[in-house]
Formats: sequence, structure tokens, C-alpha cells
Amino acid sequence: MEIKKNFPLIFGISIPIVMVLFVAASIYLPTLFAKPHSNFLYASGIDYPSAYPGDYVNPQYQYSVQNGMLQKDPIKQVQSGKYQFPPLVQAAPKLYIYDVSKNENTEISFGDAQKLILDPNSKSPDGFEIVAKNNNDGFFPFFWGGNSYYNARFLKGHGFSKKLDLRLETVPYPYAFNFLGWIK
Repeated sequence: MEIKKNFPLIFGISIPIVMVLFVAASIYLPTLFAKPHSNFLYASGIDYPSAYPGDYVNPQYQYSVQNGMLQKDPIKQVQSGKYQFPPLVQAAPKLYIYDVSKNENTEISFGDAQKLILDPNSKSPDGFEIVAKNNNDGFFPFFWGGNSYYNARFLKGHGFSKKLDLRLETVPYPYAFNFLGWIK
């Protein structure tokens, strides 16, 4: 009896509650059904020559994927005029396989990585991609500052987004990430 009398009030209060539930379901339901399956190979560390003469970051080689196979390509030393800067003695970039189902990194040798068949496309065979989110964003007036080298990486696709827990080297530059390819 009281429900008929208060129906407009009950209906008016239930509309925002139903809307909140609908928005929450539209955000969280895709994550329940979207499961990435493609693992990927990445290099952690600097494997590119520096364009800044004072950095002395000049590795001897760079990783690349050709015809589905991992390679080491030699790099010419960065030169400025007639002076050739000496290379910094640094460790080679480390190779890791990222298992997306377990959220685990496994270090792998170059020899073992050469045995993998890689797809260097930005999008995985199951429709996911790795995207960077810069740490310098925010809400006015708080969007200044932060570490310009820090880029969080996310696996994104099909309404699904998950932060990747990558093992990234911190010397000489923090968070050097080089995606090499999806493992077939």
C-alpha cells in the first residue's frame, strides 16, 4: 500500500543506482572475458646510441627482428664533427619473456631468444597492444613535474587494460624498455 504511494520517490532514487551499476558492469565485465594469451619478448636497458655527446651511451649493437628472428645489428659510434666519443662500458641490454597469464618476467639468453619465432607488429595476434602512460599527466594545477623517463606500460585491448610489471634496468637511464615481438 505504501509502495504505490511512494512509487515516484522509489523510482527516482533507483535510477541513479541502476545507472551506477550499469556503468560498473560495462567497465568490469569486459575484463572478465578478455584474456590475453600472447607472451612477448622485450629488451631492458639502453640499446640505442645517444644523440647527446656528453652522455657517452654508445652500445656496440642493437636488437631487431627480421623475418621473425631476433638479431644483433652493429651500431656505428656517434660522432660530433671530427671527434668520436668513446663508448661507455656498459652491460648489454637484458632480454626477458613476459608471460601475460602469470604476470611474470623470465630472463632469457640471446641464443635462446634467437630460437623464438617473433611477430614484431604492435598488436598481438589476439588483439592486444602495449601502450605507455607517461607519469607527467594529472589534473590542473598538478600536472607538472614527475620523472620524464618513467613510462608505465599497459597491456590494452578489447576493453581490457592491465599494468605490466616489467623488469627494467635503471642504469644509465631508468626504465629503458624495447619491445621486440610477440612470441608465436
